[in-house]
Amino acid sequence: MVRGAAALTAAAAFASLTVGPAAAVPAPSPLPVLPNVIFYPTSTMAPSAHPVALPRIPGRVSATYPYQGRLRSFDDYLRRTSARGLVVLSGGEIVDERYFGGYTAASHFNSWSVGKSITSTAVGIALGEGRIRSIDDPITRYLPELKRSGYNGVAIKDLLRMTSGQRYDESNVANVTAGSTGTTIRMVLGEPLKAQAEQSVREREPGSTFNYASMNTIVLGWLVAKVTGRSLADYVQDKIWRPAGMASPTPVGQDYSGTALAFASYHATTRDLARFGLLFARGGMANGRRVVPASWVRDATTPSAAVVMPGRARPGSVYGYGYQWWLGDGDRGDFLAVGVLGQYIYVSPRDHVVIAQNSEDLEADTNVEEAIVAFRAVAEKVRGRV
Repeated sequence: MVRGAAALTAAAAFASLTVGPAAAVPAPSPLPVLPNVIFYPTSTMAPSAHPVALPRIPGRVSATYPYQGRLRSFDDYLRRTSARGLVVLSGGEIVDERYFGGYTAASHFNSWSVGKSITSTAVGIALGEGRIRSIDDPITRYLPELKRSGYNGVAIKDLLRMTSGQRYDESNVANVTAGSTGTTIRMVLGEPLKAQAEQSVREREPGSTFNYASMNTIVLGWLVAKVTGRSLADYVQDKIWRPAGMASPTPVGQDYSGTALAFASYHATTRDLARFGLLFARGGMANGRRVVPASWVRDATTPSAAVVMPGRARPGSVYGYGYQWWLGDGDRGDFLAVGVLGQYIYVSPRDHVVIAQNSEDLEADTNVEEAIVAFRAVAEKVRGRV
């Protein structure tokens, strides 16, 4: 999540700046975009031979909810957030599916930071396989290349929960010298992501402060590749995408050295994003088999320190933070993957509800606070279906 409409406009520009297999991904034409002069290569994750079925129940969800002293409707929320794709699952069945602006069920969308939740899941699986001994281990146990950087001695857990202490300003994506925008521009100009990570500077004590930094996720993707001996995309394909029953090929962005853009750039359909949410709603199970360790599903979606509790992680926000998942406040146990232009995977295991939304929302950083209220209203409306 980032702040400012101008920042979101700049971020949107990157949505159409891909080549290779991702070139078929429709560009968000309603948004002002830069000329198609910045590119990154992709590799494509193959779908499952046995996709998880999502039976469609005819109808549309109509829900209302109070927000900021007014009664609002879910339909109005979708309009104001420039929704382009929506899938609502109740008990694994589609109870609402809509597309707008010329998009369809076959359209692929850049995941943006929804991808952080996918990458962190790969970390959890590698941990479960014993490839990572403990997330309390320092990252430099596995990536000694970072010993001269600000990551030296920092626990993997602190990268997962965005408390690594690194100097990284992601408050304004329009700032081309900082944050994920600066990282991406430097990558496009030829500076490998690994080299940028090696230059990271620590300015806070690890574990002391929440600071949302996409570089943490890039390093986590590098970690997965290092301990598995495979590219992140190949590992996610074989450990998550295929076992979890995804139905469509999914391009994944990378730099020119083959390092994954692990914080974003999983170009997925809205239905497949919903399937990923369903994997977590079902405790890590898909097609009758365990895909993600149950302990990881629990730990990744539970705050692990006071500094990432709901209301503490992000000033003025109700959200807390897990292991690259945003956490709802209260005792509902719901959580979300969130992307910069209004990409969401909302999961309410209690209600057996998953909502995947793709948007082109220039006010997403403001609307994200309403999103969880709207999603909860939908969950309340359809949770009877199990």
